[in-house]
Amino acid sequence: MNEKTKWHDRLFGKKLIKCDSTNNSNDFNTFPTNEVLKNVQIIGLYFNFANINTQSDDFLKKLRDLYEKLNAGCLNGDADKRIEVIQVVMWAHNDNYGDFEMSHRDSLLGLPWFAMPFSEINLKTRLSRRYRIKSGVPTLVLLDKDGSTVSISAHERLVEDPNGTNFPWRPRPVDEVLKDVVLQPGGSYYQDHPNGIKGDIRYIDVPDGVRGFYFSAHWCPPCKAFTPHLAEAYKMIRKREPNFEIILVSSDRSAESYSAYVESMPWLSVPFQQASVRAELAQLYGIRGIPTLLLLDSNGHVITMDARSEIAEDPLAQNFPWKPRAVNILTDRFLTKLHDFPSIVLFVDAEETEIQFAESVLLPAATNYYKMNNINISSVSEDRLFSTCDHDDYFLQFLIGTDNESTDILRDLTGLDDVVPLLVAIDLPNRRYATMEYGLEITTDSVNDFVRKFQKNDLKFKDISEEGVENAENL
Repeated sequence: MNEKTKWHDRLFGKKLIKCDSTNNSNDFNTFPTNEVLKNVQIIGLYFNFANINTQSDDFLKKLRDLYEKLNAGCLNGDADKRIEVIQVVMWAHNDNYGDFEMSHRDSLLGLPWFAMPFSEINLKTRLSRRYRIKSGVPTLVLLDKDGSTVSISAHERLVEDPNGTNFPWRPRPVDEVLKDVVLQPGGSYYQDHPNGIKGDIRYIDVPDGVRGFYFSAHWCPPCKAFTPHLAEAYKMIRKREPNFEIILVSSDRSAESYSAYVESMPWLSVPFQQASVRAELAQLYGIRGIPTLLLLDSNGHVITMDARSEIAEDPLAQNFPWKPRAVNILTDRFLTKLHDFPSIVLFVDAEETEIQFAESVLLPAATNYYKMNNINISSVSEDRLFSTCDHDDYFLQFLIGTDNESTDILRDLTGLDDVVPLLVAIDLPNRRYATMEYGLEITTDSVNDFVRKFQKNDLKFKDISEEGVENAENL
């Protein structure tokens, strides 16, 4: 198997089970993942939840009908399969459901496709985070043969197009979605845009620059709490970056609610009556909850899907537009990524001088590491950085742990003493960690050496306990 196909194993494991078992044992026939996906045009990841009644799942029937229809012409093996489905069975909540392994088996019996084995619990959890799967909501994600994402909202598209007329439902780019839409100025738009267009404003009229799409609603309390902070940040940013613009994509349930919400907003919005456009934008970016603020660069590529958190951590917007950085402060959102990628963490006191010291010794090692692995950390968007398959084997985070809740959680997870400075390699996917030798001075050279040893698997690793890993699932 060549390098280009290794992503199969990284995402789904080396073996898949065939779901059409009809025997009474708990064993399904297994096949190598790379063989299952060797001649497949589109891969469908079907996330379902075993402790939700699936017997009457109308979507499952639609998916099965589509699967059989699309593959009807390639049963003899002469042509590529148009779609192969890999079912990912999960649980909506860890209640006292009974025999989890048996319920997993029951969810798969008689289906015509493949599934990830029950034992691949960590990989399933990782996939659910990767594609932002909402607990209890069956979801269909489509991938191209190279592992790139075609659609993370294929569930909705199948419901709309059960015959697969437009399969694989490749999303239209944002400029095409908004091509014929006249955007609505917010109530205070012209106060902030005194020289703005007074007539119809279309997406093509928005100046080249960073663009934000704000998915929000008047009825949503967290949205109403965040919107004033966003407005302040928006005005600060526009003083430095006058081409920055935000477009509201509302989830309001009535025109009156929408109108009341946009009255005080200084940016543009997709009109309430453009319901299909608002829905298509939400599908395009896989929006799972509100409020969500995502930023696009001038080429339409996602810079970050979580600008809301960036504003909370950087209220003066000093690091706008918050492109991925080689070294980051350990916060909740980086803590969650520990499930997917190992990290080099330097714990220090919260004083500014200590944080500057930590960055000064971590940054050269991080820069060297990314250069060696051909990762351009400054130009790749966060969304692609943390989802592209080519980086899965070797992407490494570099973090500064200060005196905050995220640091406390990580110390509790690994059982580390409250010592600073302390350099640690956290490899949660492999349930292990290693610390730099006590007494060894932390310098640029010693950090570089520590990273090299990590890459060569030459550190003295300690196991993270089962209890710690279970607690980490709640991060």
